[in-house]
Amino acid sequence: MAREDFYASPFGVAYSAYAERPRLNRLIGKAVWGGDTRRYYESMEAVRQVANGASIVDCPCGAGVALREVTTDMDLRYVAIDLSPSMLRRARRHVDRRGLRQIELLRGDATEIPLPDSSADLFLSYWGLHCFDDPAAALAESARVLAPGGRLVGSTFLQGNESLRQRLLVRPGAGDFGNPPTESNLLGALEAAGFAAPSIDRSGPMAFFEAQLG
Repeated sequence: MAREDFYASPFGVAYSAYAERPRLNRLIGKAVWGGDTRRYYESMEAVRQVANGASIVDCPCGAGVALREVTTDMDLRYVAIDLSPSMLRRARRHVDRRGLRQIELLRGDATEIPLPDSSADLFLSYWGLHCFDDPAAALAESARVLAPGGRLVGSTFLQGNESLRQRLLVRPGAGDFGNPPTESNLLGALEAAGFAAPSIDRSGPMAFFEAQLG
């Protein structure tokens, strides 16, 4: 199965189900990964903090979990991009059910986003970098799309974990993992892409990061 279709599997269905339920995801995060997922949902408040008329890119958008922060009366452009057709179908169901007319769903690669330079104010990059063969290229593409001063908010699994269980779970080429970054790789790629003073909040093998384009 091609990596972009991985989430059409039973695992993909289960993943989408618990990602949309913060309490369940928190239990799974602790039991399976040894980390706390609360920061993931807290960081989505960035969607509500953008100014009227702002543009948001959500790539990869997955099943559209971050759409929970969008309301029908918000004045914004929200472009949700994913390589997985099954994930886009799940996101479409959220959009249609809630009548979110601001949302544009596109199938695309995180390293080739079909948007002009400096066209976004906020870029969401949740749980995608560890799936890619070249996470640094995806971060460079997010910097290209963001306007100067634009904000990047995201999360990823990291290699180089302390516990044996986490090292066995987070392995390049296993499951949906491509080439997960280490913490130092992630920090270096953010700085190389032009992000100023990036912050990384780590919980077990999970990293929650934020940065502003310089």
